[in-house]
Amino acid sequence: MAAAATTMAASQHDAKQAAEGEGTAATVVLRCFDGVKVAVPAALARGRSGLVAAAAGERVVDVPGNVHGPVVAKVAAYWEGRAAAKEEEGAAFDAAFLAGLRHDALVDLIHAAHHLGDAALFDLFRPTRA
Repeated sequence: MAAAATTMAASQHDAKQAAEGEGTAATVVLRCFDGVKVAVPAALARGRSGLVAAAAGERVVDVPGNVHGPVVAKVAAYWEGRAAAKEEEGAAFDAAFLAGLRHDALVDLIHAAHHLGDAALFDLFRPTRA
């Protein structure tokens, strides 16, 4: 009986560790039309992307709209960097991210933000009003 109780406790502990680890290490794979797969932390992707949030827990999400893999990787890098930036540093991070990007890269990022459903990234490209 004691052995069964020990086994049950160990199983509960293992289940708890797996659940805790799942929240920190779980990833979503964004699969692009060109075959490139970009792994992104699941919680981050769900918080930033309406597409991933709508996929309801899927581990692999197809990115629509002929968005190229390197562009999705750039978006994922933005998500991770923006999440790491402190709130007061957010505007400076956004400006640094956009600085020096060529027109073609900006268009690709707008396209990706639209298809990924990232309204915050999409809003970075809106003209500012005085």
